[in-house]
Amino acid sequence: MCDLRRPAAGGMMDLAYVCEWEKWSKSTHCPSVPLACAWSCRNLIAFTMDLRSDDQDLTRMIHILDTEHPWDLHSIPSDHREAITCLEWDQSGSRLLSADADGQIKCWSMADHLANSWESSVGSLVEGDPIVALSWLHNGVKLALHVEKVRGSSFN
Repeated sequence: MCDLRRPAAGGMMDLAYVCEWEKWSKSTHCPSVPLACAWSCRNLIAFTMDLRSDDQDLTRMIHILDTEHPWDLHSIPSDHREAITCLEWDQSGSRLLSADADGQIKCWSMADHLANSWESSVGSLVEGDPIVALSWLHNGVKLALHVEKVRGSSFN
């Protein structure tokens, strides 16, 4: 169940959405793993969940939920080997970074600009180091710095 609240007048929170989907048996859902979650500027919510198959294989899933169509949940097998520790959207809301406890980072992109189709073509590995936070470095603003003016007040 997904319970999303938004601020209302007077500082109280109004219920915006309640999403329910079929419940998995306790043998397939692994609730002991912390949930990673991120909300994009396109009102897409990404969250993680680990699922265990009948033969005890663990699949680390990333789910994408469009808050304008909360009944459509899109699930992506992430191929992360360890628990996903963080998710981070880019500024446009069309790319998503995922990282795990073993140092694997993946960049997910919308295929054909569709929120229900994702692909990961770029990734990196910081072997053995758990990733605890992610951030996009480039926000679209270009800065020009002059090395000789490092001591100037505008550089600070």
